Amino acid sequence: MANLLYYPYINVPRTDWTIRTLLYYDQIGSIVPRNYFNEPEEYDVFMRELINRELVLPIDPMDILKKPSKVSEQFIKYVNSKEFKLKQRIANFRAGKYGNIHQEKFQIKGPEIHGQKFDNEIFYQLVEAGLAKKSNGDWYIVEQKTADDLMSFLASVIGRKLNYLPTTDIQIRKVPFTNNSKIVYKTKKKENIRREIILKELIPMPEQIDLRTMRKFKDNHYELLKRFRNKVELIALDHNLDEDSQLFKETILELNYSKEELAAKMNESKFGQLMFGTVCGIAGAVIGQLSAGNTGSLVGSLSALPSFANAIYSALQIEGVENIPDQSGMKYLALVDKKLRKINKH
Repeated sequence: MANLLYYPYINVPRTDWTIRTLLYYDQIGSIVPRNYFNEPEEYDVFMRELINRELVLPIDPMDILKKPSKVSEQFIKYVNSKEFKLKQRIANFRAGKYGNIHQEKFQIKGPEIHGQKFDNEIFYQLVEAGLAKKSNGDWYIVEQKTADDLMSFLASVIGRKLNYLPTTDIQIRKVPFTNNSKIVYKTKKKENIRREIILKELIPMPEQIDLRTMRKFKDNHYELLKRFRNKVELIALDHNLDEDSQLFKETILELNYSKEELAAKMNESKFGQLMFGTVCGIAGAVIGQLSAGNTGSLVGSLSALPSFANAIYSALQIEGVENIPDQSGMKYLALVDKKLRKINKH
């Protein structure tokens, strides 16, 4: 996957995670409220520069969704499902477990009645359910798990429409299109750690962020970065690739060679001090990645799907997305930085 969709926050953070993703992926998108396009001063300084350098693409969901109110209805159905555990979440919200989401990510401004219904409905329902309340300006305070679900839902739908992989630098509870992500994660955890050790110190990156230099470097060395990323992803994501196989060993040798080549090019470009990371931040911890399978249309009854995955699937059908992957083919990455950010404005 060459393009990533960053979420849940508007501003992409200034971290090592950002350096790795900006450098090695073709395009990073970020879900942004519509008013930010007219009021760029709302971004933080770093985000504005990322956008100006065309390193991050701001994405207005309402420019992407054709039937936003119908998409919103699918999430509301999930809220009313047994899986959602509404009473428990209401209790959490009353206890102060909440996050902030900007309503304009779910709003069409102007005379479009359909858009206004969509905006009013999703937050009206959450407020009525006791899961959200109006905050300052266009912000709503939302119960934490519900906020995670809502942003994962939105990122999953938009990401699939644009062919961008939903990606985050924080721990997100919900992983769509998995039957039991906790069990899968435990199964893969040791394998991921083992590969992390093998890939240790193979990924060169500048210690400091210089966005002008990064933009120029990406333009000049696109193919080299692409080949390197593909090799890393092959090792990190293909769990059918045996670590004792000749292909695995050859891939490691190629990565070592590419590492030296990339480091030399970075030194030529005067990036400054280089550091060498692990797979974390390129492929990250693979959460909820199921065994390889076909990525055709979803097979079987929708009733067999968990309610959250069903909401995403139904929303994608409404939006006319073809070839929706089945559960075994859905690859959902969470790129988790070691230092989890505490900012909670979405």
